[in-house]
Amino acid sequence: MRRLVLPLLLTVCFYCESVFVELTPPGSFKLDMILVPHFLLILFVVMGILYLRNRTLIYAAVFGLLFDVYFTEIIGVYLFLFPIVVYLASKMAKIFQVNIFTVFFIAVLSVGIVELVVYGMNIFVLQRNMDIQEYLNRRLWPTLILNQIFFLITYFPFKKFLFHCKKEELRE
Repeated sequence: MRRLVLPLLLTVCFYCESVFVELTPPGSFKLDMILVPHFLLILFVVMGILYLRNRTLIYAAVFGLLFDVYFTEIIGVYLFLFPIVVYLASKMAKIFQVNIFTVFFIAVLSVGIVELVVYGMNIFVLQRNMDIQEYLNRRLWPTLILNQIFFLITYFPFKKFLFHCKKEELRE
């Protein structure tokens, strides 16, 4: 039963992203911004740094495929992006001393990388029109701020939960 808690938590986070998008559509709060929650990616980055990396990569690939099927028009973008970003984040964490500041920086950098790759895919593959300045002001900066707030709210409880899960895993 305890093994199901982490996948269940990730599934709830997956659905919370879509609920958040439904509750805050573009133009909410009388501002012309696009808020893109990457809550699941934030949790994967924290997991990749503080938990078992290989297991996190599997979770990232599975949820990346679900994300592609459920949200995007191109299958495979998030399937490959999530595990690659988690892998890079875990490698960066080996260079720096792991604390809240480095994990915060790595998480924000990871969200930025994913957003820029998705922007590139939208421009080159789907032929969407949004110049880089409009993209930065309307989508990237608000998205980074939203995900920073999510990180600050969830980091300590999730860190404690992951240490408990890791201790259980290593005990078995």
